[in-house]
Amino acid sequence: MRKNEIDAILRAFTKDQLSPQAGDREFVSKVYASVGNALGKANCLQIGSFARYTAIRPLHDLDVLYVAGSYENEDPDPSECLAELLKQLRDRFRNPTDLEFELHLQTHSVTICFKRGLAEVFSVDVVPAYTDRKNEFGLDMYVVPEIAMMGRVRKAEVRKQVVSGQHRMRWIRSDPRGYVQLASQLNAKNEDFRRSAKFLKGWRAACKRRDSSFALKSFHLEQAVGAVFERNPNSSIFDAVFEVMCQMPDLVRYPRFPDRADHAVHIDEYVSRLSHSDRRKIDKCRDHFLVQLEELKSANDISSALSGDAYERVSDKETFLFDQRIPMLSETEFKVIGAVLEKKGGFRAFVLNAIGHIRVTREIKFQVGRDAPTGCMFKWKVRNDKDSKEPRGEITDHRTLSDPEKTAYIGTHWVECFAVRDGICVGRGKQYVRLDNLTPEM
Repeated sequence: MRKNEIDAILRAFTKDQLSPQAGDREFVSKVYASVGNALGKANCLQIGSFARYTAIRPLHDLDVLYVAGSYENEDPDPSECLAELLKQLRDRFRNPTDLEFELHLQTHSVTICFKRGLAEVFSVDVVPAYTDRKNEFGLDMYVVPEIAMMGRVRKAEVRKQVVSGQHRMRWIRSDPRGYVQLASQLNAKNEDFRRSAKFLKGWRAACKRRDSSFALKSFHLEQAVGAVFERNPNSSIFDAVFEVMCQMPDLVRYPRFPDRADHAVHIDEYVSRLSHSDRRKIDKCRDHFLVQLEELKSANDISSALSGDAYERVSDKETFLFDQRIPMLSETEFKVIGAVLEKKGGFRAFVLNAIGHIRVTREIKFQVGRDAPTGCMFKWKVRNDKDSKEPRGEITDHRTLSDPEKTAYIGTHWVECFAVRDGICVGRGKQYVRLDNLTPEM
């Protein structure tokens, strides 16, 4: 498909299937207003993806800072701050919904948990904070309990240490307003920034539903998208999604995004602690997405790309165009001619038909048909049956790896040719090769 067609499909899917609807926004607004009424509207600040307009549905939570004062003027104790915050919410919070709610004291926040029966429907995490200096936009920065900025696993570890008395909570710097401002600026230049972030978060959410141990973090993805639009403000949603997915193996192998509030640490520091298994899961899910993106033919195919499935390469030889950062934006399909060469013993030459039936011990020379686009480099991929002793899957320039190819293994194989112009695949063709012992010799 042409890029403008894919862009239109991705934008429509993001709007219709991922973006919070009016009812979602109204629900969050009511809950946030009630928190503000309890703690003072001037003291509350929405943070997180909802504040940056990069949240996706279904909405599960809302993050709120409760600004208790100035860090320069006080020496606050996190435990005392949390106890006072809990007391205020118990005394003053009024439930604006038809759901039941509970208040839970955490080691870094007070959580308002909304439930229907035993099932949690939505939660608000209220984090105490103190103002601390200004960022480059002239907006307040804050200090928050250190655990507030940690990942799920690390939070659990520190909670245990705090409860057992092995660890005393510290305050660390945070710049949520800076992240909101940057997101607003990027989106003001190009609305595909937020669309791209939402679309990739939708993919991550699907992977997480498939496997709760899927380790990639949502905020990390958003920062990777932001970096694409900072480098190229004119990127489309396809450009950004494709680039971030191509970068994924590196994104989960070493930290690269310094924290705005403290450049000595990274917001993606967690990747340095991922296991080989964690990274392989992410790589396989990314491969599935990009394989499906290469096969995209209509809006109906998006669900396959966002299924959260994993793709296992048939061998370490199998490669794809996306491994070379070549997007599949095919404008045409052309013929691939499989010319079976003459064989001694009276076996004549012939051209494979679309089905491609042939016996073993023959040689085939593959060529592009006359309908192939001009001015292109042609890349060839040979993919043997996955149950073959030699599954292959390599991509080579100008011709197949073995030219001519020899028929050796029973099964359904294929040879695919890609027409690449200016770093983009603008056309493709495929020829099946089906080997069995029943096809008559030619």
